[in-house]
Amino acid sequence: RGQSMAGFAISMVYISMREGNAMWQLQQLRHFVAIYEQGSVSAAARQLGLSQPALSRSMQRLEEAVGLVLFQRDTHHLRPTDFAQSLYRQANRILQESAGLDRMVGRHREGKAGVISIGCGPFVPDILMQMLSGPNVLAQGQRLDIQVGEFHTLQKGLYAYRHDFMVYDLRLRQRLPDQDDLVTHPLSAMPLRVVAAPQIMAASAVAASDKQALKTLAVKARWALPRVSRNYRRETATWLTALMNERGGPDYQLDTISSCLALCRAGKALTLAPDSMIAGDVASGALCILPLDAGVDAQPSMYRLRSHPLSEPAARVWQFLASSQT
Repeated sequence: RGQSMAGFAISMVYISMREGNAMWQLQQLRHFVAIYEQGSVSAAARQLGLSQPALSRSMQRLEEAVGLVLFQRDTHHLRPTDFAQSLYRQANRILQESAGLDRMVGRHREGKAGVISIGCGPFVPDILMQMLSGPNVLAQGQRLDIQVGEFHTLQKGLYAYRHDFMVYDLRLRQRLPDQDDLVTHPLSAMPLRVVAAPQIMAASAVAASDKQALKTLAVKARWALPRVSRNYRRETATWLTALMNERGGPDYQLDTISSCLALCRAGKALTLAPDSMIAGDVASGALCILPLDAGVDAQPSMYRLRSHPLSEPAARVWQFLASSQT
């Protein structure tokens, strides 16, 4: 019922194509896209593994179906018409949606077997694993497939139905297309602390209360940070931004906070981490929180599509995460 009109329309086109009732077929759209991108029938035929006459006949049938010319032909080149340029954009979308619908079916089949796919930003996967590791969260035989990536990559995965849902910074919501199809649920904001191993503090003979000496330590020490989007970099404190710009980035750039913390515990680098991930280490004395304001916090939010109904296991995980933040 809540499915977006755009998603519904594309789904109906795809279903019609699968049933053979559409004005054109997916195969003809694939042929058209190949010719458009290659700029010639012969090159597209080689790419597709077809004979040139067979591909030409396919394009002729497509032009007859739409009643419009797709390419202006001369001796050496094919020039797409204005209509072909519009059709190319829509054809790409339809082909991506058709592949996405196949993946959605596959995800639901996997979901019944217990696979929940979540795309995550850099500060999220360790938090999710921590939250979902308790008893009775996942049923027997269920498992998480957590994939870490940059925003644009995860966005493609969400709209191609490769992920059941995505967890990324709430401040990037407006970058996602088709807001009417989007369901969001913000999770708790997580201030990021500057942390170090006690041996680094001892080796430098720096008192935890001496902020100036701590900043000097921060300049001299190595840093391990997860790969982050530009919006995080813009929001960091002036001293940290200047430090990273001067160095050209952190000494160690890793996929997750847990990897950064491993280097930090070994005394090899400073890092940033939320309280929930360092509480045990701080209590045991394995890590120290430095009283330096990093100027940034993580504001994770869950994103899913109304046009992509969640499988039962994925829906349970979504509801668990949503209820744990209320």
